[in-house]
Amino acid sequence: MSRSRSVAPFMPVAFVAAVVLAAVPQPADAQSDDDFVPVTDAMLQDPDPGDWPMWRRTLDGWGYSPLDQVTRENVGEIRLAWSRALMAGTQEVTPLAYDGVLYMPNGSDVIQAIDAATGDLVWEYRRDLPEDVYEYVGGNARSMRNIAIYDRFIINVSDDDYAYALDATTGEIAWETRIFDYREIPAGHSSGPIIADGRVISGRSCRPRGGPESCVVVAHDALTGEELWRRRTVPA
Repeated sequence: MSRSRSVAPFMPVAFVAAVVLAAVPQPADAQSDDDFVPVTDAMLQDPDPGDWPMWRRTLDGWGYSPLDQVTRENVGEIRLAWSRALMAGTQEVTPLAYDGVLYMPNGSDVIQAIDAATGDLVWEYRRDLPEDVYEYVGGNARSMRNIAIYDRFIINVSDDDYAYALDATTGEIAWETRIFDYREIPAGHSSGPIIADGRVISGRSCRPRGGPESCVVVAHDALTGEELWRRRTVPA
């Protein structure tokens, strides 16, 4: 099955960035392949103040940023810096922020890397999904809340029931591993993976059409995509 990466027209849903007009530090440039620093477990456990490397930023789910640029005194001075249209449909996403780049998941397995300072598109990945996939996994699968970053990879789980990784600097596929045959065991999801100790942890939903086998939590090796274990969440 082919996978594609392309720049294409966007539908009218916008992602907006704002800045404080006073005392704004010079933003970092989006990283190139040569200067990209691989993300480690230690970096995920104690992120740089300017990074947001996972959903809710840290594994404890605190959702707190230590940055102090925006204060009670200057919050009224925030103004629009740039905006960019996203894909049409429901948006429940939290982008990742790492070293000057936003990694933005969209519905229907589209991921965009965006220069955080300018809003310019760095790369875009559009997964080549089978035409019948939503007949099996349901339309709610189009919505995605988060993706993950580890080493040099942006990691996600797909609507056609794969775990996969993209090169963080190019958007090219690095590995992909099938979790289910979606036609035999249709299992949707709305939450993306998290990383723990070099493992990609993801879950699939318990859809009646999929039976109890679809209710699983799965771990993959973040570097290779090898499945390490899976656990069913309901008895049968």
